[in-house]
Amino acid sequence: MMEDTIMRLYSVLVPFLLSAVLGWLFIPRVLILSHRKRLFDMPDERKMHNRPIPRLGGITFLPILLMCVCLVIGLWVMMDMSCHLRGLHLLLVRFILLFVGMMMLYLVGVVDDLIGVTYQAKFLVQIVCAVFFPLSGLWIHDLSGLFWLGEIPSWVGIPLTVFVVVYVTNAINLIDGVDGLASGICSVALLTLGLAAMMRAQYLFMVVAFGMLGILLPFWYYNVFGDVQRGKKIFMGDTGSLTLGYLVSFLLIYMAGEADILFPREMLVIGLSTMLIPMFDIVRVVIARIRNHRNPFLPDKNHIHHKLLRTGIGPRLTMLTLVLASLSIVLITIWSVWMHIPTTWIFFIDVCFWLVFDYTVNYFICKNHRLRYE
Repeated sequence: MMEDTIMRLYSVLVPFLLSAVLGWLFIPRVLILSHRKRLFDMPDERKMHNRPIPRLGGITFLPILLMCVCLVIGLWVMMDMSCHLRGLHLLLVRFILLFVGMMMLYLVGVVDDLIGVTYQAKFLVQIVCAVFFPLSGLWIHDLSGLFWLGEIPSWVGIPLTVFVVVYVTNAINLIDGVDGLASGICSVALLTLGLAAMMRAQYLFMVVAFGMLGILLPFWYYNVFGDVQRGKKIFMGDTGSLTLGYLVSFLLIYMAGEADILFPREMLVIGLSTMLIPMFDIVRVVIARIRNHRNPFLPDKNHIHHKLLRTGIGPRLTMLTLVLASLSIVLITIWSVWMHIPTTWIFFIDVCFWLVFDYTVNYFICKNHRLRYE
């Protein structure tokens, strides 16, 4: 019992603290490099900022995470603690393919942040990276009662897995429009999934989740509280949002793929609840663009954070509102699972929360519009 407790604490604290320290060391250096080479995100009519700001904060995410994971695994082996890892061979295959996919998206993100990449090319790379999960035997095979469905065949589950990976990756990429928003929502997701893995003694899962959570802590500080005039503010860019979204999608698929084996069946709906706001926002935005006869893949200013800004509140309050809304959905879902409410009804409760939230935002937009022209 004592060894198991030590192993859990080790798998949480070591990667979290190490990645946080490395983040505090590396992000200021990235800021210096960005200013010297003038690698900025330039302001335009669609963006919130009015000054050039470095957008390469995301280039620290994958290298720091790799250092943490490799160091932790190395210490496990040297201290003869790897015996606690059940199915180590299969675990390593899955996590190695995860990092291969993250590296591909990382490189695409770097190129996009520096010179730009078409959305068609990004979609193609995302689909290729998503296929890595089924190749390792990791795919959604059971909907855990969602829409009153249980086990599903591979010809349905594998395409669904690829779709979910691409969907979640783009959801995080598109929600990254206000300081601290994408990193804040992903922090809620990583904390929720990491704690669930901690309860089930999934050590490698914990290392990856809390390792990335540690990286987001210093980034969030520089992103939200960094002083633009002193050159201390930074964005994650597509490099960060693509790799972060891909990692979160992997953790969601991992839990769904191991439902009733390593994790409870209810983890599917709990995992989805962590990403509900960015996922539903994509649906709403795409429907609005199609209704207005616009290309659904071209950007605009109709995302949920843009709508909240139109209510008259500032960027930080917008970020805080959406992060707290995401946390509320997660807590409502966990409470519903604890009350043994059927999975489909839990999903409908979450949908109702989103609809009420969106309707409330629309109400305050109209109210703010009337006040401005009275």
